[in-house]
Amino acid sequence: MKKILIRAGVSPVGEYSTNEIINNNLIGNNVGNLLFPFSISRALMKPDVEINNLIFSKRVLEHQIDRINNEYDALIIPLANAFRRSNVRGLNIMTRCIRKIKIPCIVVGVGAQAPINGEIEDPILNKATKKFVKAVLKKSDSIGLRGEFTADYLQKLGFTPEKDFTVTGCPSMYLYGDTLPEMRLKELTAESKVSMNSKVQLPQKFHDFMERSAKLLPNHHYVPQVIEEIRMMYNALPFPDGFTNTIPTIFPASYDASVYQQGKGITFVNVPSWLNYLKEKDFSFGSRIHGNIAAILAGTPCFIVVSDARIKELVDYHHIPHIMMDDLTSSTNIMDLYEKADYSAIKKGHKANFDHYLDFLHKNGLDTIYDNGSVEGKTPFDKKVESLKLASRVEPYVSVSKLEQMNRKMKQSSLIMSYYKGKQRKGTVK
Repeated sequence: MKKILIRAGVSPVGEYSTNEIINNNLIGNNVGNLLFPFSISRALMKPDVEINNLIFSKRVLEHQIDRINNEYDALIIPLANAFRRSNVRGLNIMTRCIRKIKIPCIVVGVGAQAPINGEIEDPILNKATKKFVKAVLKKSDSIGLRGEFTADYLQKLGFTPEKDFTVTGCPSMYLYGDTLPEMRLKELTAESKVSMNSKVQLPQKFHDFMERSAKLLPNHHYVPQVIEEIRMMYNALPFPDGFTNTIPTIFPASYDASVYQQGKGITFVNVPSWLNYLKEKDFSFGSRIHGNIAAILAGTPCFIVVSDARIKELVDYHHIPHIMMDDLTSSTNIMDLYEKADYSAIKKGHKANFDHYLDFLHKNGLDTIYDNGSVEGKTPFDKKVESLKLASRVEPYVSVSKLEQMNRKMKQSSLIMSYYKGKQRKGTVK
C-alpha cells in the first residue's frame, strides 16, 4: 500500500462535524481551500493508495518528521496565494519542515499576491520565497504554479522556467480530469436561482454593484467563504480586531444582517455539499475565484470581478468570464455581463492544460487514475466519498432554533478565543 500525505486542514475522505471544522478553522481560513486537496486526492487515490492529511505548524517540526519519513511515500503541498508578505512566517515554517523531510515534497498551485499590474518589491518576502522554493526543488522535479504572474516573479528571483517551475493553473479545475461538466446555460431573469460571493475589503463600488445585482436577482443566496465571516454568521461572533479597516455599506458585517435574517446567507464545510448546492443554481458571481470555480465544477455558469493579480492569472489561464475591478462603473449591469460572456471559452485549452498538469505529476513521480486514459464510472475516491456522512449546508445563527443556538455556543472551543487573541492553532497529521 502506497501512503501519501497531503497538506490540508481536513481529509477529503474524512467525516467532521460543522462545529469541529468552524471552531478549529479546519478550512485554513477560506472554504475555497477545500477544493485543492479534494481534486488532487481524487486523481491520486488508486485502489492501492492511502491518502492522509497534514496541517503544517511548528509542532510538525518538533514531533512528526520521523513519522512522516518512516510511514509515507510522498508529501503533496497544494497552495494558493502563499507568496505574500503576511505569509512569510508560514513559508519559513514549511521550509524548515521540508528541509528535514526525506520523502518527495511536491508543491502545486502556488501563487504570488500583488495588486493588478503590481510588482513584488519586498526583500523579506523574496528571501522567504527563495528559501522555500530551493528547499522544495531538492525534494521534487519542479514546482507547479497557478499562473504567469507567479512565473514572472520566480524568474525575477533567479529560477528557471520549465526547469524549476511550470504553470499548471489551479488543481481544483482538474477534478474531472480532461473534461468539465456541461454548462447549464439559461436566460438570466429575476426568477433565476443565483449564488453570490464577496470580499469585505474591496472598494465600495464593488459592493454597490453587488447590491444592484441582488435587487435584480432577488432569488439569491450569499455564501461567505472566509473564517471571520463564517464564525460571525455561525456563532454570532464579531469580526476580530484587524480583520478589516473599514466596513462598506451594504455588506453583511453582523450575524443579524438582513441577508442572514432572511435565511439567504449559507455556507459549506465540505466540497460535496457545496457542489450539490451550486448544481441547483442558474448562475454564480462575485469576487471569490474558488467560489466561482466551484460553480464551474457544478456545471453552473459564473462571472468574476477581478481585484488582484492572484485572481487575474487564474481567470486568464482557465479562460473564466470576468471583468476587471477598474472597469466596474455605476452603470455596470450583471444581466449585461452574463449576456455577453463567452462560457464556451472555459473549455478552451482545458484538455491541453490537464495533460500538462498530468505530465507535471508524472515528472514528480506520482501515479494517477488517468494514466491509462479516460476514467469511466466511479473512482475509488468517489466511492469513498459516497460512503461518508457529511455535514449539510451551514445555516445562519439567527435562522436556527434556540436549542441549536445554545448547542453552538456550548461547543465554541477555547481555540476560538485563542484565535481572537492572535494565537495560532497547533497542527497534526491525521
